[in-house]
Amino acid sequence: MASPAADDTGPFINGEYRSAAETFDIENPSTGETIATVGIADEETVDDAIETAREAQREWAALDASERGRVLRRVGERLTDSVDELAELESLEMGRPIGQSNGIITDGLGYFEYYGGLCDKIQGETIPVDGNRLDYTQKEPLGVSAQIIPWNAAVMLGIRGIVPALAAGNAVVAKPSSEAPLSVLKFAELATEAGIPEGLFNVVPGPGSRTGATLTEDPRIDEITFTGSVTGGTMVGKAAMENVIPVSLELGGKSPSIVFEDADLDAAIEDTLKVFFNSGQVCFATTRVFVHEEIYDEFTSRLAAATESMSIGPGIDGHDIGPVISADALDDIEEYVSTAKADGARVLTGGSVVERNGNYFEPTLIDSVDDDAPISCEEVFGPVITLYEFSDETEVIRRANDTEYGLYAAVWTDTLDRGHRVANGLEAGTVAINEFPATFPQAPFGGYKKSGLGREKGIQAIDHYTQLKNVVVSLGESDGTVFDK
Repeated sequence: MASPAADDTGPFINGEYRSAAETFDIENPSTGETIATVGIADEETVDDAIETAREAQREWAALDASERGRVLRRVGERLTDSVDELAELESLEMGRPIGQSNGIITDGLGYFEYYGGLCDKIQGETIPVDGNRLDYTQKEPLGVSAQIIPWNAAVMLGIRGIVPALAAGNAVVAKPSSEAPLSVLKFAELATEAGIPEGLFNVVPGPGSRTGATLTEDPRIDEITFTGSVTGGTMVGKAAMENVIPVSLELGGKSPSIVFEDADLDAAIEDTLKVFFNSGQVCFATTRVFVHEEIYDEFTSRLAAATESMSIGPGIDGHDIGPVISADALDDIEEYVSTAKADGARVLTGGSVVERNGNYFEPTLIDSVDDDAPISCEEVFGPVITLYEFSDETEVIRRANDTEYGLYAAVWTDTLDRGHRVANGLEAGTVAINEFPATFPQAPFGGYKKSGLGREKGIQAIDHYTQLKNVVVSLGESDGTVFDK
């Protein structure tokens, strides 16, 4: 299998890289330097990728489910030798601290083991019906899945959708973000070398408005998985509805964390600092922190001191805080903070662009902001946490839910019944009690409200990547055709 030079990468189809007439540059956000040139998949290339996937899918789906599982588990095991290579590439193209990249990619490989083990457990059920009949269901693959992969955790979020799709017997054509496609292309190459059949996992880089639209609007696509903005998800959802196919959308969040007066403050502060993971560029980050009035001053002062101790610099060098993805993203973050300050917000620490090469913003804590301020309501997607004081449980649940998003939430309390009660009252797809973050391949993940549609991960993802067939068998004489009344 041909492998491209580091600065000349094109679409990856049927186990090899393809040349492209047009290209775009990839910049290292830590320095602003161009690190690679990537070929754009045009309409003809996307067409080839889809046809290749359709052919490979028929053969893959015909394999015994147990054999598909063995293939996926072997691939996962072999890819463990490539974690460092993938982590370095991902840190270079999107700036994440290298230790975080190693950890998140290692965790991502666990999906191969989990879904490899599920392959021969994708089963239907028998249903008691009237008359002398056998009625049963079976789950069948959909066909070709189009996967639109974001830049902020490209390999892991790619794995999260690609592996269950393959486990269910589908093929994949993936379109990575134009801001960070290198790690997904390399992952496809390495996964194919490790044993994924050629043609089953293809990658078509390019702009969303061209390559992405060509892919998602094609009538030969049987399912779409998208992670990104509400605007992008709305467009993808419309394309799916035009072709009447399933769609899974994860569209981000403005997640709350609620710290009660009886919380373990050491643990709550330590885990709140994890909101700065990936420079805050995490869809489910608990960026709105509500703290009980009895402990507000202590919590905020200790959190500010801990935040100020974090180092800032190139992710590849192992700093705590790396750059944000682009100069445009940096400008957006600065605008949110400047607007909040102009409206009377108090900056506890940080709050400024770092004057150096690259796209750096100081890890920032802000309070004295209204619940309906832009920085409180909109996804900043940077290293910014807003803090709010509360006094009453009912009040804080209402305020936490006062958002158009509902992806994730955290609750900190040493009272068991309160933890369950508040979790039940929060409008979020996942609620973690006394820990952040807490996500697992086995547990479903997705959002309420504008945070998306459907669930990734867990057995629930298999349901999304299959279609259900009902079979009715006559076992002899009956009283005639039965109609549902």
